Amino acid sequence: MACLRIFIYMLCDKKREDRGVAMTVKQFQLNPKGCLTLSMALACGLSATVAQASGFALIEQSASGQGLSYAGAAANAEDASVMWFNAAGLTEIQGSQGIVAAHVILPKTKYTDSATGNSDSPSTTGLVPNIYWKGQYGDYALGFGVNVPYGQKLEYSDNWTGRYHALKTDLKSVNLNANVAKQLTSNTAFGFGLNAMQVDLEMTVGTSPTAEATIKADSWGYGYNVGFLSKFSANGQVGLAYRSEVVQNATGTFSSGGASQKITSDVTLPATASLSLSQGMGDKFTLLADATWTNWKAYDELVIKTASGATLSETNQNFKDSMRYSLGVIYAYNDKWKLRTGLAYDETPVPDAESRSPRTPDSNKTWVSVGFNYKFTPAMSMDFGYSHLFADKAKINKTAPTSLVGEYETDVDIVSAQLVWNY
Repeated sequence: MACLRIFIYMLCDKKREDRGVAMTVKQFQLNPKGCLTLSMALACGLSATVAQASGFALIEQSASGQGLSYAGAAANAEDASVMWFNAAGLTEIQGSQGIVAAHVILPKTKYTDSATGNSDSPSTTGLVPNIYWKGQYGDYALGFGVNVPYGQKLEYSDNWTGRYHALKTDLKSVNLNANVAKQLTSNTAFGFGLNAMQVDLEMTVGTSPTAEATIKADSWGYGYNVGFLSKFSANGQVGLAYRSEVVQNATGTFSSGGASQKITSDVTLPATASLSLSQGMGDKFTLLADATWTNWKAYDELVIKTASGATLSETNQNFKDSMRYSLGVIYAYNDKWKLRTGLAYDETPVPDAESRSPRTPDSNKTWVSVGFNYKFTPAMSMDFGYSHLFADKAKINKTAPTSLVGEYETDVDIVSAQLVWNY
């Protein structure tokens, strides 16, 4: 499932215990140059999980797209879920349509410590829902979607090696997306949408062998999406889509040792741009391709402040922009069955082991997917998709607040299904 980048870096204190560093809110407030710098805890928490797309984004927004590894997603308007990838695709959907979808994400993540050989498995099963509606008003196609663009629950054992870096990460999000699209010419359509995204975060970190600090925060952010869909041949079309960055002005509390204080942070969730191709090959086959760019560099400097405006922490994330490439095929077996398969390669924005977080140990991933569509009646159909993600091994090398040097191994299974109702 996707991965939120939540980073708690605490610089070391002179005051150490056998297994860690004790931390209190008072130290955090009064000793900014000492050991306790809470870097990016809140800001990164508004990101993602052991991500199913690069960085901390969840791409699981369509069960029909899942079986294709989301190849050609901005040019393949099979159903109303296309509005997430390219709102212009709504012009391809006849009449009115409703979709209810769910994705079960089954990650397996294992950390092995280089110094001790100890291991821990923090990943948990996730459920990502989607709801879409498409209608028509004169020449305009209308769409509304409810999505989960970010979300995770990652929980380490209380006594794991990186206790003073991260324990629990629990993030929930919801995005409300209203869209309108219109056919501009016989070959070109345009779509536009507005987004309201809410995030809710809770995370903990060890402050002593028996004590923890907790951050809770939430926020609303707003953005837009725009897309074009153009036919270049009788059976071919190209889609170009853009989703804007979303700035989250997060507010919350930092609690430790029975005391708490309010904190704020402005977090920029990155923009994306996609170029997709769809080409029919005779009556049976459709070939699909996609390249998606994510502007992770915008997720750069992270500043955490008190309610009074005093800076508590300022950290550079050092992310790089990333690309995602995919190829897929649809085979129309008969009037009731369509078969799908696809491959994808996701680049991670994390540049090196020193920049990697134990909260989201992201790495490059290779996708392999299969799926199908089955029509029960002309008005009702079902999509199913399955993906397996092979993740590169991810090294981590942290020196503060304690040494954390080791390696993550991850693989992910994703099972997706949706019901499509035409009316």
